[in-house]
Amino acid sequence: MHFRLLKNTNQIAGMPGTAFNGTLGQVANAEGLALVAMLRRVLRDTARRWDRNRTLSTLNAMDDRLLQDIGLNRKDIPQYIRDMESFSRR
Repeated sequence: MHFRLLKNTNQIAGMPGTAFNGTLGQVANAEGLALVAMLRRVLRDTARRWDRNRTLSTLNAMDDRLLQDIGLNRKDIPQYIRDMESFSRR
């Protein structure tokens, strides 16, 4: 089903009582921007969570000697991950 906007009017052909006004377009645009901002936050948070989980898995897979070489103890891994998260939110 296709509709077309009639020239020089705010009516859609075939749909009575469907007039647009300028404020409706502005509201739709604001809602679109809010949706984009929400999507951006979701993607950013997903990327951070993925990065955190990858780092956590990598560090947990290392043996104690290798962790010591990079200056970490196994018990320090959770704190390192929290510090990494707080630094990335700045």
